[in-house]
Amino acid sequence: MRQKDVFLESEGDAWYARNASDTHSRAGADPDVLLAEILGLRPAPSRAARVLEIGCGEGARLASLKERLGCECYGVEPSARAVAAASARGVRAEQGTADQLPYADRSFEIVIFGFCLYLCDREDLFRIASEADRVLRSPGWLLIQDFYSPVPTKREYRHRAGVFSYKMDYRQLFTWHPAYSTYLHRLSHHVHGGYTDQAQEWVAVSVLRKLADGQ
Repeated sequence: MRQKDVFLESEGDAWYARNASDTHSRAGADPDVLLAEILGLRPAPSRAARVLEIGCGEGARLASLKERLGCECYGVEPSARAVAAASARGVRAEQGTADQLPYADRSFEIVIFGFCLYLCDREDLFRIASEADRVLRSPGWLLIQDFYSPVPTKREYRHRAGVFSYKMDYRQLFTWHPAYSTYLHRLSHHVHGGYTDQAQEWVAVSVLRKLADGQ
């Protein structure tokens, strides 16, 4: 069975049950500060910014953006229980996976990958990048928060036999394309958020700008 099917069927809900109490704290303040800065760059917006988070969990980050900054927030998440929790927060959340996004082309100014790419099937990575690019406007912003390794690594997922987690530099899914530039790439410890030399503990927050030719 493919990993996306495992998470849609049961492991997404199991992950939510294990992490629901600290979903927002795990997301960390740093990405939220960056998002506020990004939104502050918009010139005299005529409407609310549309934001999509892939792997939105219970929607804590999106609900905060909606409340504090007036964003129009959407989320995709494999856990049905997490989708219900996000919807209760006022987030327009849908159950699904990153390789098939239920949105029209160029729907969002900002697309966020929220700690989900490390569990995605490797054979889906091209499709995942294509889908994110399809729904992201140009100019637009892409934010990736995930486990990081300069060299791709694979290890068994400790919560479910036969499932694996993968670390890599997930910017590489996009930065090969001339429309994408890295504006920020920051490493930190995945638990306390501070500096660490322990490479196995690294998470990265990466901010990419999408700007197609002629814009």
